[in-house]
Amino acid sequence: MKFFVFSEYGEISDLAAHLHLTEGHDVRLYITDQRYRRIADGIVPKTTEWWEFMGKDWVWVFDSCSFGKLQDYLREQGESVVGGCAAGDELENDRQLGQDWFKAARFDQPTSQNFTDFEDAIAFVEENRDTLWIMKQCADAPKHLSHKGHFPGSEDMLWHLREMKKSWSESEFGPVNFDLMEVVDGLEIAASAFWNGEDWLRNSRGKAVGFLNFEEKKSGNGDTGETCGEMGTTFVGVDEDDDWFSSILMRPAIAEKLREIGFRGVYDCNCIMAKDGRLVALEPTMRFGVPATSYELIEGLETPTGELLSALAKGLNRKVEVYPGVGMVMCVVAKPFPLEVDVEKEGTSLGEKLWILEDGRPINDFSEEQRAHIHLFNFERGEDESGEVCYKVPTENGHLLTVTGKGRYVALVRDELIHYIKQNVFVSGMFYRTDIGHRVEAVENELEMA
Repeated sequence: MKFFVFSEYGEISDLAAHLHLTEGHDVRLYITDQRYRRIADGIVPKTTEWWEFMGKDWVWVFDSCSFGKLQDYLREQGESVVGGCAAGDELENDRQLGQDWFKAARFDQPTSQNFTDFEDAIAFVEENRDTLWIMKQCADAPKHLSHKGHFPGSEDMLWHLREMKKSWSESEFGPVNFDLMEVVDGLEIAASAFWNGEDWLRNSRGKAVGFLNFEEKKSGNGDTGETCGEMGTTFVGVDEDDDWFSSILMRPAIAEKLREIGFRGVYDCNCIMAKDGRLVALEPTMRFGVPATSYELIEGLETPTGELLSALAKGLNRKVEVYPGVGMVMCVVAKPFPLEVDVEKEGTSLGEKLWILEDGRPINDFSEEQRAHIHLFNFERGEDESGEVCYKVPTENGHLLTVTGKGRYVALVRDELIHYIKQNVFVSGMFYRTDIGHRVEAVENELEMA
């Protein structure tokens, strides 16, 4: 098959590499942002003239929530496209639209309000100081600006808002745009599944199939440090017989909306299972997740990835199977991560070499076994001065790669992944969380029952 992978920042270059190197498909990768164009050089064939591939039976694979209108246009021209749509982009980018949808789907939603003025937000919190709030950035503002209130009198949230007002840069972050949502205590859990434009894809038993997933969004162990995109996720492969999966995704209003907007791709709904029994939906993800794709579409998928993507893009009802046990993805990062602002090149990992190891000692290139578990996000492949294969970091971004694994128990999978990272990859200054999945272990027995 032929796959054209259309990426904003190269974030699904690991998916492109898997399709090309492991499954043997004809692949072209186009990265729109000039700062990230060197990602995957020497690893996957690339192009910038995407329009030349129209009308030639390519399957188009999109990431991010920025290309919905283009995806809709390509579908109108008869192209097979998977990844998102314009209405899906709007639902993800406008949190209040997502909240309205969740209310219609009969989730028990907390108070949530959008703000485009700091003084309005400060006045709102002052009037509701007895409620704990979480501030979530909108549009293109970096995730580290988000803040979850800590003190019951909202002192820290008011401080955070006033300090942000002083330092907000529209040239860097865009116009002021964020949401304040009532904090709900409980277990954060998400469910994801595959939608082909008309229905969920199903397994050999005729059941809608997908994953429960538990994200870790703080940069440091113990859920400390900056809020970043993500440092790792725990997965459990399930089908609609699982109560949690069914209660999140198998709601008529979810299917009706996805069908109405013509969505084709991986749909993910992030929720809180509250201590008082409420199920609160936080946000929809209408695109390939990062780093979820490394697991959901590679390690944790028992159906060939190309066959699944083709079925989604073409609206086919192909059977799909996922690994039914526990899985995990860990992000390996380096400076300046988790910063999302410009810093001097000396403060980044630009040009650092990826050392590929076997039993802890350097080797020349990846083995087939390593490619199944090590997924490159931010590397180019070339040669060093001696003519040996060399992988280097081509950007000033510190998000480097992911490592995935699967098994029966959360702790065992985590320990095996930590050992695997130490024995197989090294980049100067790299770090990763060593407690991914700790919070899941409290409910592990319930997951095994599922």
